[in-house]
Amino acid sequence: MDLSVVIAARDAAGTIREQLAALAGQAWAGAWEVVVVDNGSTDATRDIVAAVAAGWPALRLVDATGGVGPAYARNAGARVAAGRSLSFCDADDVVAPGWVAARGEALRVDEFTCGPIDIVALNPPWLAGSRGTTGTTAAAIFEDRFPFASSCNMGVRRARFLEANGFDEDLFAGEDVDLSMRLFCAGVPLTYVPDALVRYRFRPTQRATFDQAVAYGRVRPLIAERWRARRRGEDVSRWRGVRNYAWLIRHAPLLGSRAGRARWLWVAGQLVGTAAGSRRVRRLYL
Repeated sequence: MDLSVVIAARDAAGTIREQLAALAGQAWAGAWEVVVVDNGSTDATRDIVAAVAAGWPALRLVDATGGVGPAYARNAGARVAAGRSLSFCDADDVVAPGWVAARGEALRVDEFTCGPIDIVALNPPWLAGSRGTTGTTAAAIFEDRFPFASSCNMGVRRARFLEANGFDEDLFAGEDVDLSMRLFCAGVPLTYVPDALVRYRFRPTQRATFDQAVAYGRVRPLIAERWRARRRGEDVSRWRGVRNYAWLIRHAPLLGSRAGRARWLWVAGQLVGTAAGSRRVRRLYL
């Protein structure tokens, strides 16, 4: 088997059918499979996947209820995957035509890959403009130090992934950034594959947007400290967020519109999370 597409799923009944349909429509000369890892769904996710798998032998449903979180689920899928390479995507997104072929061919040459993310197709305009365009046309960079691949559009050789011990299962956000950092420090370059496009779905409510921003912000100090421990003399700036506090004040009028609130809450949530993460690592990051 050349490639295993691994999808972590938990209560994804509302979206996973669309993702599986997009994958079923892919064509590639290599041998590939799809592994959906159910992480304790309480809705119809398992039934939907099982029904699709009945007519698609290359689709497998794997149970992963021994732990909690996307990192745990993805690792469980990677362990049982038959492919020499792994390609991760999410149950609530939709891969674009040609995604499997682009990813599969790239991983025949490179060990670690990422691709563009389309934030417009699956999101209403008021929400699509809330995050900026980081990661949409090039690999995202963590604090000007290293490029990282998002777990919604990541490809990696299975042997290299297992050698790195996969995703850190103690992390419920930022596990993709952490893995990217470890691979970077091991000398594994990240290759950007322009044709491996994923249509990304944002959280549908402002509360969910804020909560996700908090989770991302909370893990930032931890990853910065891990980087600091590995790369002496290359500390991540602890003060970059200062300008964001000023931004919130200047842009308080944005709270008057739904689109503005989504943008404002995304910035505010990351600052709240970073403050909480700083307490965890006992080192101040702003």
